Amino acid sequence: MTVRKIGETSVHSPLKRIGLLFLAVVFFVSATAFAVPPVMYNVTIYDGSSVTEVLTSEIDAEEILRDEGIEISEARGDEVSLANFNGEDGSAIIIRRAVKVTIESFDGTKNTVYALGTVKDAIEKAEIKLRKGTALNYSADTLLEDGMTIEIYDIYKITLTVDGKTETKKVSGKTVEDALNAFGVELKGEDFVVPSLKEELANNGEIVVFRVETKKRTEEEAIPYETEYTYSDALYKNRTRTLEEGKEGAKAVVYEDTYINGELFDSEKKSETVTREPERALVQVGTKVNAVTTSLPVGTPISEMAEPSYLKIGENGLPTSYKSVINAKATAYCIPGGITSTGKKAQTGYIAVDPKEIPYGTEMYIVSADGKYVYGYCIAADTGSYIYDVDWTVDLYMNSEAQCRNWGRRDIIIYVL
Repeated sequence: MTVRKIGETSVHSPLKRIGLLFLAVVFFVSATAFAVPPVMYNVTIYDGSSVTEVLTSEIDAEEILRDEGIEISEARGDEVSLANFNGEDGSAIIIRRAVKVTIESFDGTKNTVYALGTVKDAIEKAEIKLRKGTALNYSADTLLEDGMTIEIYDIYKITLTVDGKTETKKVSGKTVEDALNAFGVELKGEDFVVPSLKEELANNGEIVVFRVETKKRTEEEAIPYETEYTYSDALYKNRTRTLEEGKEGAKAVVYEDTYINGELFDSEKKSETVTREPERALVQVGTKVNAVTTSLPVGTPISEMAEPSYLKIGENGLPTSYKSVINAKATAYCIPGGITSTGKKAQTGYIAVDPKEIPYGTEMYIVSADGKYVYGYCIAADTGSYIYDVDWTVDLYMNSEAQCRNWGRRDIIIYVL
């Protein structure tokens, strides 16, 4: 009798023992295979702007997309990139979707295509042949976007005048702005063009560019002085005396000049700064009324005309400054309420002359040659038949016929002012 200890295995023969060991190994391997779960990993799907994270055990990209319900339209031109897919964690599937693009020709025809890539790719997809020199509203390498409209422009013969030069050539575009770009012309600042930039092109069209330039300049300008008047009965009416000379002020004025194609078009005052204040003049005005006299005043001017401020009388009773001196003869006349030949109301100070010898408007200061009488400041404003008979004869206006008779005909000295 054979005795076995607890835990021992009874084996009747070596062959049996090997068979049992084989069965045990097979059972262990089978049990292990059924117990190991499938390997899971992460895949990122890039579908345009959409990003989807997927946890899957599939190693076939098409199966993964099918499981996610993502459809690919080869007819439209969709593309799938598997460059970053290897069936392991971190894999990526990139989907490039074809976009809808409308291609519009200058003749109005339209083509709609689905394309990937650039504007050039869409043109080729539409099987459109472009003429040499044809322009588009987008550059050929512009990336396509869904809903994009690509415009094909016609070719026009255009004449452009700019910067003093005129050039004619064929350009492709839709508007005047497109033509300028084709010519390589840039508008700066206030430059403008005729026709306007958005005007559509026409064959044999003419375009003119106007260059606008602004410049600032500073000018010194005078500021007129004011005159203050006082009144005195010590002076006869219509006579004045300058008590204080006025002086003009000065200011710096800044102008902005606008030039169009090099020619001055407009000037605008921008600012002004006073550099010197003006000084007022003080003038005394006579109020004393001149009574009509029959005798001639001695040493006092007969003319009642106000003397200009520039007229200075020296101590000898004669002007200190004058242009020339004329020795002449003078008669006298009186026409109360009359009108001179130049349309002025007759009065002392307006005298008759031969305008061929002394032009109308000439300012003078007249005294008698013997120094007894002073006719004073006067202006050539009248004429008469008598003065043509004798050279260098003038007719002096008097306040009365008695004064005319007292004057008679005298030698005078004329100081032309």
